[in-house]
Amino acid sequence: MATLANVLTFARAMAQTDSNGLTDTNGIVFANEAKIDFHRRLVSRSIDASAVQEAYRDATASQGTYLYPDDLLFLKAIELNYQNTSADSYVRANQMDVSNIPGETSFSQLRSNASTASPYFDDRGDWYEIFPTPIAGNNLTALIRIFYFPMPTEYTATTDTISYPETLDYRILGWRIASDYYYSLNKITEGDAFNLKYEERINDLVSTLGRGAQQPIQVVPIQLDGWNF
Repeated sequence: MATLANVLTFARAMAQTDSNGLTDTNGIVFANEAKIDFHRRLVSRSIDASAVQEAYRDATASQGTYLYPDDLLFLKAIELNYQNTSADSYVRANQMDVSNIPGETSFSQLRSNASTASPYFDDRGDWYEIFPTPIAGNNLTALIRIFYFPMPTEYTATTDTISYPETLDYRILGWRIASDYYYSLNKITEGDAFNLKYEERINDLVSTLGRGAQQPIQVVPIQLDGWNF
């Protein structure tokens, strides 16, 4: 199993330097930047390559707003269970926005009158609001279930093991590390050249990882077919 030390060995070979130039300390810093950027690239390309995290949260009566998990990188889905504590009773919440409220109603009406069988949520950055607002008569235990891509765990030592999906081609990180190394020396041309290799490797890996589609939740506009008229 490859470790970060293997990645740094590759990066140093490509950058024609050694541990005195590209130190372990800087290598860890550059590796974490590369790792986070790599995972963001996968998300932006609709590649489900990172492990999906499942998290539960209790609700509070008369409270509709809640914080996302601290390590959330990308939201896959929010499911709500107003009925009971059975796993079979969760219903996926549809995303909405104040500019596109279903049924030409209002936020206030949805807070009180949205159906628990067809709930909604509104994204607010690091927090969100669910509709309808939970009340004392609802199930409040683990009412909220979130599926999301978590932020990748950062490296802290060169002995850290490389995990999936970086294991498919850990040299991807090496190209980015070499690029950051040259950028740190204000050698922009060299840095750009290595970053180009990083981009090429990203494109190559994406073409083999695109087995499915992550389909992030989207606001869907109302659509009418002509035969309805």
